[in-house]
Amino acid sequence: MLSACAYGLVLWAQTRAELAPIAALRESSIIVGAAIGTVLFKERFGAPRVAAAALMVVGIGLMLHAG
Repeated sequence: MLSACAYGLVLWAQTRAELAPIAALRESSIIVGAAIGTVLFKERFGAPRVAAAALMVVGIGLMLHAG
């Protein structure tokens, strides 16, 4: 149910603003989810996750710069 609501919010936001900032915000939620998993659920945030998070930040920056 929450996933459907989140998808609906993204579609609604895309009708109101430019696509690049919305896509960047949507992708940043993955990093926030990993941080929540580390803090609340004591999951490891090792080198592979740090590298993936850094790569995502670079990608988000590129989307915002191109938009």
